[in-house]
Amino acid sequence: MDLTTLIGDIDENFYQLGLADKTAAKDVHRSVKNMLATPWAPVNKVIEEAAKAVLKNSLLAKTDYYNHLKSYADGLGIQVEEAAYTMLIPEIVSCMTKWAPGFIKGNFGCSSFFMRNEKGEIVHGRILDFPLQGTYDREERAVLYDVKGLPRTLGFGTKGIPYPSITLMTEDGMTLSLHQKFTNVMNTKGLSIFELIFDMLKNAGDKASVLDYLRSHQSITTWCLYMSFKNGDVLGVDVMGKDLYYNELTVPDEGVLYFCNHLENKTINQEEMLPTGFHQYNLMREEMAAKKIQQYLKKKERTDASLIKMMATPFEQKLKKGHYEDYKMDNITPSSLTVMTLNPTAATSLYIDGPAPKLYRDNLLSITEAFTHPQMVELKSKKKEKHVSDDYWQGLHALMEAQHGFDKRDAQSVYHNLQFAVDHLENHPERCVAEFYFLIAQYLYETHPKVLTTLLHDFKKLEGHLPQTLNDHCLLFIGRLERILTNAATIEEDKIKHPKLRSIYNLELKIPKAIFHVTTKNLIVPRIDILDVIYAYSH
Repeated sequence: MDLTTLIGDIDENFYQLGLADKTAAKDVHRSVKNMLATPWAPVNKVIEEAAKAVLKNSLLAKTDYYNHLKSYADGLGIQVEEAAYTMLIPEIVSCMTKWAPGFIKGNFGCSSFFMRNEKGEIVHGRILDFPLQGTYDREERAVLYDVKGLPRTLGFGTKGIPYPSITLMTEDGMTLSLHQKFTNVMNTKGLSIFELIFDMLKNAGDKASVLDYLRSHQSITTWCLYMSFKNGDVLGVDVMGKDLYYNELTVPDEGVLYFCNHLENKTINQEEMLPTGFHQYNLMREEMAAKKIQQYLKKKERTDASLIKMMATPFEQKLKKGHYEDYKMDNITPSSLTVMTLNPTAATSLYIDGPAPKLYRDNLLSITEAFTHPQMVELKSKKKEKHVSDDYWQGLHALMEAQHGFDKRDAQSVYHNLQFAVDHLENHPERCVAEFYFLIAQYLYETHPKVLTTLLHDFKKLEGHLPQTLNDHCLLFIGRLERILTNAATIEEDKIKHPKLRSIYNLELKIPKAIFHVTTKNLIVPRIDILDVIYAYSH
């Protein structure tokens, strides 16, 4: 990971950062833009028009923010409008549930952990999940912002994004991690979340001033800032366009606080605005985090290193082979791009090194003297300790490569990577995920009746042995194949638990058999990353 220090004027430093990022930023920006690409022109048109409205009314209309981004764009050698559009894409991803829930790649779940180490220092553990594997993690960096008007701030991100707004800590003792919260909020007069956080750092350094600042500034869409302060205060703040909702907590003397992607305001039914399986996905990660924390608290060690190892090591789920209905996605996922701890009191940070997914494999980096003379060293374990195997890492990595293949409609890549994942995950419960999506790939890419007959048999073998949402999808595929093959129907509507998926079952009954296969396979979007399948006709 690169480590950079910026000193002096903000705009001049952003220009210099742009010059340094010129080559790497192209790849990162290309990956970011691909997050918005869908197979359907009408959806793409809505996205484009939404972006134009936001650009006109927010970012490019505000002088200070415009100057920062223009300086960076000048360094990159691109138009400021192009840079602004790239910075807006995460905003559009978050609010596109208003038009196209789940179609846009980016509905992921981050995690934040807060605890006191054995010295009493506040430690903020952070996991960033995002669909930029292969670019973000390859170009990751830490930047010390020692610039005018800002407290010294160590920010973590990737080349192509100049702001310290994704994950950061300051010399004042504040930490921040940015979580996506998916809703239908879109406020074209709001600030880009990157600029909002950057500006907040100039004007707020404790809990009271942070809340004062956020009350007087609007966001474009819904985000959550999970923050800690030197005295042990914690804020979970959902900024929702013109609205603000927050919870105030304290880091316990013993114990660990955990947050994922549930809205802080529990009166809002977020499930209505999410892809079908995303709520279950959040609940799974929350349950696994709770089990890991429970195990962790039984041990005496309370160090930054022990926390990050716990965060980045999946909970061992002992499931009977072939019976994966009790399988739960861990809080560390195949999409985990970065894992770190932030300790502003000690001016230190620990970071999982190497390509994503960021599982602990004795691959820790340590940054010390973070606000004065940051230095990075490798931290190798002095004692033999258990960590994830190379086979397991390879298997999870292959799952995300398969997702990239689905996104590009590259059948060869999908088949190759899912078979690779099945082989490497043979002794792990995630094997069921690889097997299930391999069957979906066959439904999308194969047409021969003999293949489809075998496929129907394989789906039936999995029925009843998958997590609930995937099992509902499995039943839908069984019903589809029975129609295509003119077999007697064995699926009853009541067996499908999720109401949205039950309505899809009934809707598909109206599609004529002659065009059923070609119609459905062109409107199916597999989402391995969130254990779901999206249907274009479901919303």
